[in-house]
Amino acid sequence: MVTRECDAVVVGSGPGGATVARELARAGKDVLLLEKGKYHRDLGSYLGAARMLDRAGFYKSREGVSMLKATTAGGATMVYSGSAAMPPPWLYPKYGIDLNPDAQETWEELGVDFLPDDLAGEASMRVMDAANAIGYQWEKSPKIMDTAKFVNGKCCGARTSLGCTCGAKWTARDYITQAESAGAVFQTSAECRDVIVANGTAKGVVVRQNGETAEVRAPTVVLAAGGIPTPVLLQRAGIEDAGKGCVIDPTMLVYGIHPEIGASEDPLVSVVTWEFYDQGIRLGTLIDPRLMTFFSLAKTGPAGAWKALAYDRMIGILVKVKDELGGRVDREGQVSKALTAADLEKMDRGAAISREILRKTGCPESAILQGEIRGAHPSGTCRIGEVVNDDLETQIENLYVCDASIFPEALDRPTVITIIAFGKRLVRHILAKENPA
Repeated sequence: MVTRECDAVVVGSGPGGATVARELARAGKDVLLLEKGKYHRDLGSYLGAARMLDRAGFYKSREGVSMLKATTAGGATMVYSGSAAMPPPWLYPKYGIDLNPDAQETWEELGVDFLPDDLAGEASMRVMDAANAIGYQWEKSPKIMDTAKFVNGKCCGARTSLGCTCGAKWTARDYITQAESAGAVFQTSAECRDVIVANGTAKGVVVRQNGETAEVRAPTVVLAAGGIPTPVLLQRAGIEDAGKGCVIDPTMLVYGIHPEIGASEDPLVSVVTWEFYDQGIRLGTLIDPRLMTFFSLAKTGPAGAWKALAYDRMIGILVKVKDELGGRVDREGQVSKALTAADLEKMDRGAAISREILRKTGCPESAILQGEIRGAHPSGTCRIGEVVNDDLETQIENLYVCDASIFPEALDRPTVITIIAFGKRLVRHILAKENPA
């Protein structure tokens, strides 16, 4: 067994892991960043997306709810919508954690901004105008996108969820590159199998790479593998509360077939409403790529499959709800999570509003249909206050967590800015712990 030593080992290269690796490397630390997946480059294709997603995108809970679980350099940022939001307003008053300074710094660093009207997409703007004409309160969504990289005034549209080919969308791969420039070592196809613990203190990790097993010894271990893999590793390390309870941000698409326009070339979620946020409901424009739409609607029956042939004239509204904590992630990484009656009631409410708006845009009622419910962000499995403390440290000394698993409840908003802010805050704590004043 080969042994490597470093100052810190970070497991997972999504927004949390990439941030922690970058900040520690910039502070002069010898950092090893590990990623189970590969550095996939076939972006924007169905085959490429299948390679990036665990079980080719067919990962399901025991109850049959589909969930996205990215296993690739950059993690879930490779398949997200490029949307941004500040940390939730309840985080500080309920949990005493103020991320706003770090979040604002990140907001400015990444150039988060609203898309100009002409780049937000004709169909999306039509939805916003229709909703506001009814009396709702829709607005453009902040995006982490470089519009200078749009091709012919357009981004990758619906295919962004397969991986952005134009490079306009920010991904954690940018931070990985910056971490490497600062001296961090990044290794792909490197699966963390266990955390090495001695006398209640983390001493490193066991890694499987290219058919060989190796030990990485480090006085600081940060798990950022995601809402499902991280609690599995913690359970293996003896933290049995990890994985008890989770949230998945259930989502559903409501489709309308319009007489004139479609949304497939619009940026994903370019317009949204926060009007129902206090009710745990968020809506925004989004449509899946063509083939994914066909398979999703085909599950609803022959009529759904037939209507999917009108893809070029389809407009989609995403309904996302804040679900109640429940279920668990077991030691094998299997998720059990049933939706409650309250969750389903929120979904029905969001779908009814979406149908009303689509009718106002000009979609006939007979041409409106709903897709299946699926999970967007498996999270909350290693919650602050239960599995990690306010400094994101577990009961095992020097073992930290920095990914969506730490959320104390469903975030119900884009997660990237919040996770990055947590990462910056964590690194300051680690450095201060090493060098107390």
